[in-house]
Amino acid sequence: MSMASPSTAAETATFLNAPAKVGIAPVKLAGQFELKLHLPDGRGLARLLIDAGVAQDDAAAAAKLAAGRLGDGKNGCFATVSVERAAGGALNLVRVMLTTDDQRTIIERRGDELAIASESPIARQPRLI
Repeated sequence: MSMASPSTAAETATFLNAPAKVGIAPVKLAGQFELKLHLPDGRGLARLLIDAGVAQDDAAAAAKLAAGRLGDGKNGCFATVSVERAAGGALNLVRVMLTTDDQRTIIERRGDELAIASESPIARQPRLI
């Protein structure tokens, strides 16, 4: 059985008068974004990255890792590049996905260096999932 009992309620919170900021918050630029590149001859990844504003060290490291994986002489490749803006305004590579007719290679940042994260063949037949 439940029985009614008297109850009391009181406001116990302490309110502080603090001034509120009036105005518009400063605009923040995107910190990370994606570039889509096409290399029809399978060459020139480093030059395209440098022209896009990527740091020279990152562009050279990505090109070195991508050597032989750019579809040279076959139909070239498509590169999907994720970059982030560094404090000085330069762009640093986060991830590069190279897609040719035969394979997909993913290069990712691991700590301070870039490394090949995965390589997989492109399926020729459609798969049901």
